[in-house]
Amino acid sequence: MRFRDILGLALSALWQQKTRTLLTTLGVVFGSFVLAASLSIGQGVQETLERESHRSDRLRRVDVRPKWTGNEADIPAAEVKVKGNMSKEKTERIRKVLLDQKLRFNASGPNKPLTEERLRNLAALDHVRSLVPNTYLFGWAKFNGRTETTSAGSVAPDNARMASRIVVGRFFDRPDEHAVIVNEFLLYRFGIAGDAPEEVLGKTMRLEFRIQAEGFGLGFYLTKPSGNGMTADEAIALDKVRKQLSTSLDKFDLTLAERASLQQAMREQKPRETYVLSEEYPIIGVYRLPVEAETQNRWLDDVDAGVLLPSYTAQGLFFRAPSHAARGLDQAEIFADREENVKEIMQNVRDMGLNAYGMLEFIERERLIFLLIFGAMTCVAGVALLVAALGIANTMLMSVLERTREVGIMKAVGARNGHIQMIFLFEGALIGLLGGAVGLLLGRLAAIPADAWVRSMVSRDLKVDLKESLFVFPPWLMLTVIAFAGIVTTLAAVYPARRAARVNPVTALRHE
Repeated sequence: MRFRDILGLALSALWQQKTRTLLTTLGVVFGSFVLAASLSIGQGVQETLERESHRSDRLRRVDVRPKWTGNEADIPAAEVKVKGNMSKEKTERIRKVLLDQKLRFNASGPNKPLTEERLRNLAALDHVRSLVPNTYLFGWAKFNGRTETTSAGSVAPDNARMASRIVVGRFFDRPDEHAVIVNEFLLYRFGIAGDAPEEVLGKTMRLEFRIQAEGFGLGFYLTKPSGNGMTADEAIALDKVRKQLSTSLDKFDLTLAERASLQQAMREQKPRETYVLSEEYPIIGVYRLPVEAETQNRWLDDVDAGVLLPSYTAQGLFFRAPSHAARGLDQAEIFADREENVKEIMQNVRDMGLNAYGMLEFIERERLIFLLIFGAMTCVAGVALLVAALGIANTMLMSVLERTREVGIMKAVGARNGHIQMIFLFEGALIGLLGGAVGLLLGRLAAIPADAWVRSMVSRDLKVDLKESLFVFPPWLMLTVIAFAGIVTTLAAVYPARRAARVNPVTALRHE
């Protein structure tokens, strides 16, 4: 029997039972549709995560911060001793809480501060391409005979997002360049309101910061309803009040107990010294305020300050204050030479007693979550195809019983057992291939409105405009869906086909 004859007989049998064939095929269509959709969006989300995360250096960046918790060995045993008669388990629970409270409050500063020496050690780690110290100072800017409160932040010369916001002048060339870039709003406060204030380029701006050591301070009480910061004159006057406060408490309307309480509190504080940082810098550029899209989709490398300083220049200015030199930075950024070396760098940083955070860890957790979700969807699709396969097996068994006489006639005219099996296997394969193709087509059609809906939700809630589709249908995916459906349905037809092949032709011809 020729292949064409076997295929024709299989198609003829399916056509004769159109309703049954349609219902059986619909089960395969549903399973193939779910399988195609789950594989498509799973692959699309993975590609989107990879694509969006590689638009910048974020996956190669490690944020380093000092640990502020105290050391258990430094806590006197008497301070965490639990008093009272109670069980050992309860005593240990209360002791852990007392210890946690002592460790959490560490007013003396971080255990391993990010000092200049420790920053150099971090920069010397294997696979570190660059280190960017994050400094932020609050003080005053003096320009054209006027003084305005401002903040100064550090930025790396290769920060492309900040460089794109330059409206006049240029961005930094080197991390140690002696220059500043000024925010257009700070210039507006100085009375310079032109769209392109080129007249400020090359002029000098003096920055002044009053850095106070740890101790008793009153600056909080000069917080103004208008939101304006403390002026330089106010800071100087407040410093004089602070120095005279401990010897002037008797002039306030206080009880003896209240006065004694305040005096004791101030004696427990270290003397608070003020160190003035002052430096002049030429203005080489002006950068604009962020637009709405940039404020809604903030990248971690944005810096919004009145004045920008190159990273190493800002670091040198920051550590000129003795209190800063002892306490160190609050954060620094390390950039790995390659993405696969990020975990090694993070482990080395943690071995140094510092905290390390990386976007790579977050992305890997997200990948795992998506893998679990889409794996569950694929299992649902597999179950649907399994149910469809059981329906096909049942349909084939019914077909064997109904076509017993037909099978007997084919055997009587010379059809071998293999031919009979091939006819029934072809019927199962045809149902699978047709159902898989239709399910795949429906998946591709449904992906069009689904993708538009998902991307609109991402744009609305996360403020991220995705350029590419979240549903992808690469060739391997389409072949997998159709082939899997065909294999499942073919296997479902194996038992009915073998049973049909074992039919006795003599008995079959007598069958009514």
